[in-house]
Amino acid sequence: MALAPADETDLLLPLHDGVHEQHPWATFLSRLRQRVRADSAAIIVSAGPDAPDVHFAASAGQGGSGDRAWRRQLRPGRVYVLDRDQGFGRIVRVDEVGSASAWLIVRRQERDFTAADGALLTRLAPHLGISLRTRRALDRSRVELALSEQALRRAGVGWIGFDADARLLSMSSGAQAVLGPRWLAVGVSSSVAAALQENAVKVMRVRGDMPHWLLLIPCSAEPPATGSGAAVIGLVAIPRNGDQAARAAALSAIFALPPSEARLAAAIAGGASLSEAAAQLGLTLETARNYSKRLFAKTRTRGQVDLVRLIANSVAALV
Repeated sequence: MALAPADETDLLLPLHDGVHEQHPWATFLSRLRQRVRADSAAIIVSAGPDAPDVHFAASAGQGGSGDRAWRRQLRPGRVYVLDRDQGFGRIVRVDEVGSASAWLIVRRQERDFTAADGALLTRLAPHLGISLRTRRALDRSRVELALSEQALRRAGVGWIGFDADARLLSMSSGAQAVLGPRWLAVGVSSSVAAALQENAVKVMRVRGDMPHWLLLIPCSAEPPATGSGAAVIGLVAIPRNGDQAARAAALSAIFALPPSEARLAAAIAGGASLSEAAAQLGLTLETARNYSKRLFAKTRTRGQVDLVRLIANSVAALV
């Protein structure tokens, strides 16, 4: 039996749009609860057998969902009766691609649900599966973006995406912090066009409170199904909050250095001269020279310039 037109409007649209809500599926669950006159309506999502359950609920009271092991034994797409110790309830399982599963649950204290209520849950189950896949894809994209942002901030890089017409598509949080959220440089159109036409890297100066340089690089990102694709990525240097103590610990682990020598290496890598590094660390210049000789021997470098180059090409430079 197909869903009624009213159910398509009142339930299906909020179900599919619910992936974008701050509290996912809140509108759908509220309307489902009203539709079947339930005290509570909930979606439980589990990413796998060992993953914790995530609950999304609209409730006028408390309602159980059954034992987790029991829930995992349910056949997808079939409506089951819940334990009546907590009133009347119905549950249907939805299997998503991969190891994730979801359960749609309704409960109420007075009188049992009808066969029509159960049939409604059955018809909603495949749509919940589609919505769950969409939400998981969005969550993965958010996680990947957050990780990329943190990694680029650690590396001191912000990015700006432009389409082929030099329209600004998006900016990283690091670039926004440096340039401002509504930044648009004079001459960016011609610079983007030149980068595309010549298929070459271009550099342009950005003026603001502080002058910055923007590196424009043609990119071959796959265009999205809708909207404009990125044609050029702009890279801008952003301030890095380096942790010298953490860098020294990393250098100690990478090159098997004792703490004193690792701290000297970190100071030199941070731009200090040998005498400046000695002053920072409370060492005599003679002691710093002795440490540096050991550093060069252990890292197989020929001097400070070679040592800085070695560290800059190691993961310690990202600390």
